[in-house]
Amino acid sequence: MRRIFTLSIVLLVVSSMLYGQAEVRQLPYSFGKKGISKSIDVQMMPRTDTEKLLLEDAQRTDKSLPARVGTGYSLDKTFTNSGRTDITEDGGTLWRAKFVSEGAVMTYLVFDRFNIPEEGKLFVYSPDQEQVFGPYTNKDVQEVGKLVTDDILGDELIVEYYEPANAAFKGDIHIAAFMHVYKDFLHTRDEGKGPHGDADGDCHIDVVCPEGNAWRYQIHSVVCIGITAYVEEEGGWGMYLCSGAMINNARRDKTPYVLSADHCVAAADQTHKFYFEYQTSTCGGTTGTSRLANGGVIVARSNVSNTYASSDFLLLKITGNLAVSYRDSIFFAGWDRTGAASVGAGIHHPGGDWKKISLPQSVTTVTNGTMANKFFSVAWRTNPNKGVTEQGSSGSPLFNANGLIIGTLTSGSSACNYIYGKDNYGRMYYHWTNNNNSNNARKLQPWLDPDNTGITQLAGMTYGGTVITGIEDHAQAASTFEVYPNPSTDGHVTIQGEFMTETAVCNIYNVMGQLVMSKEVTTEATFPLNVSSLDNGVYFIEVLGSERNYKSKLIISK
Repeated sequence: MRRIFTLSIVLLVVSSMLYGQAEVRQLPYSFGKKGISKSIDVQMMPRTDTEKLLLEDAQRTDKSLPARVGTGYSLDKTFTNSGRTDITEDGGTLWRAKFVSEGAVMTYLVFDRFNIPEEGKLFVYSPDQEQVFGPYTNKDVQEVGKLVTDDILGDELIVEYYEPANAAFKGDIHIAAFMHVYKDFLHTRDEGKGPHGDADGDCHIDVVCPEGNAWRYQIHSVVCIGITAYVEEEGGWGMYLCSGAMINNARRDKTPYVLSADHCVAAADQTHKFYFEYQTSTCGGTTGTSRLANGGVIVARSNVSNTYASSDFLLLKITGNLAVSYRDSIFFAGWDRTGAASVGAGIHHPGGDWKKISLPQSVTTVTNGTMANKFFSVAWRTNPNKGVTEQGSSGSPLFNANGLIIGTLTSGSSACNYIYGKDNYGRMYYHWTNNNNSNNARKLQPWLDPDNTGITQLAGMTYGGTVITGIEDHAQAASTFEVYPNPSTDGHVTIQGEFMTETAVCNIYNVMGQLVMSKEVTTEATFPLNVSSLDNGVYFIEVLGSERNYKSKLIISK
């Protein structure tokens, strides 16, 4: 499918923000044609009780549920029982229908039957013809048998189908649902919502802020996932949001896998949209960008339950087009399945908001109860606060000190108004074989190491093929400081640097990326550090300041 932009400068900017490059390809048949009636049958949707939906959403803050942002209305619309049909001057057939759902931020259609000839062309567009998507073909139908159109900003859309007289066969479609997005999670309206959008609280940190400096590659791996599904328990159609990350595989063949959480599966036949580069342009900003890939299938999942019988992972494969406008910036994140815990970062879309980064205080393995060995427990409270997670962050990656994924967010109690809460991340260690499950659709190993090489760690990779390895790359992205004497013969050293903060958290990692010491320090221009309890070896020191992260090396040789 292709995206066409037309005249309006304002919507051109908004649309390019949402969907990437402007490509003038094919236009709907009716555009620019004389003698074609503008009168189209209008299908009015029932009134959407947005206040009721928002009240319900306020009660469903559990991170073990995906964030809901849209509702939908079941339809039974075909070429023969809806819309307007005209015979064109060349003997072809032109069918159009207009759908309106008052108050919607965005709208789109769900087809559960879509079979048109190669010569047929189906588009959706806004009534002012400023937003146009298509043509859609049979190739756009997902493996679950559904075709979901791209998002149209506003509460009206028109669907148009043209079939020439010499088409190989008569097209057949069935529109199963009209989707009404009631939360402005893509920030398409300037309503003075501030930098945090639909996220709760004001403790979330935009990824473009200094706290993200050490994680620039990893930030490019994280995506917001839009899920469309009919959920019987919730009374019908809905659009839900989770977070996920593009993830590398041992072949490094750029297979577009996205790792997320199993509880983001609302229905077996759900469909997926992937919002790339969905982040602010400035730290604390209110505007930003987003790029869309439409289409994805479930490859493997852990079949999690309320008893946490498994580790709650979901592996998706993007089937939609990765546009050149953002493709080259994609990062396939690396991973570590050894089970080792170390303090790194969480990157996510809280409440479906702009991409955020959270820096944990501690990461430990859960050792008791049904979650034992399957999950990490993450505490976020730091001084100053460095962010938390919330609903919509579900499925987001937990990176270790070396920038490798070690877990995916499942549940937890942390929130901006409860920074003492802890979150649970399913461990890559357990995802890998899911308790030695023999079913390939229940574990990661067959997909991320298809040749069964047995590797336990894999570096990340840019779309262009550049391999990014270890903490060295992060040290280059962060500010550095001096450590002396280095090597240290007694474990007593002095730290010297220009720190943009009065206090900070000092973390020390061994060469395996394991956190071996963490303490709060007063960051004067020089300050002492006692590491005499550490064994001889090479270590990496990280000072987490309020404005920036600082990294350096230390060698102990007693």
